[in-house]
Amino acid sequence: MFFSCVTAVFLLTLSSLTVVSGHTLGTDAVSYFYANIPSGSKCGPQRPVTGWENIVDRYRPADGTGASVNNGQFSGGIFTTPAAGVYHCCASFRCKQGGYCDWTVIRNGGTTDQVIGAFGTRNTGISSNGWASHSICVLNRAQAGVTFRLTFESGSSSTDCIEETLWRYGTFSCYLATRL
Repeated sequence: MFFSCVTAVFLLTLSSLTVVSGHTLGTDAVSYFYANIPSGSKCGPQRPVTGWENIVDRYRPADGTGASVNNGQFSGGIFTTPAAGVYHCCASFRCKQGGYCDWTVIRNGGTTDQVIGAFGTRNTGISSNGWASHSICVLNRAQAGVTFRLTFESGSSSTDCIEETLWRYGTFSCYLATRL
């Protein structure tokens, strides 16, 4: 009886795979990047966080022309959307032991800043703060040319630090999830 139930569930699952679809070449744009922070510490405010190592940065327009190569969508700590759509962006960091760390995800720049996400530590009593890692993901509708950046808002340059140990705590990524 158990075997036939498992088989039935497997067959139902297998038969539903035809409804799964992704981006279609010649119809949908494809855009994504992934970057991480090199080993070391960055202390005090960073607006935006810079010094990223670009691991991958790709864009292919909706008409399918051009190769999907490094396109420079992510530069100087700022991601610029190459096409309209819904973007899924994630960030993570490690806060150095003894410090307070607050990060924000900012849409656009200059006078049109919008905080669309924030994360970090706020334990009371600095002596109780061990190192801690934190992360966030956000979804945001955007036209082409919209920018996203991460800022490190914490203020004490000697104790409030992003710490990277090569375990890849400090990462930033975005991808075009779907058309608008």
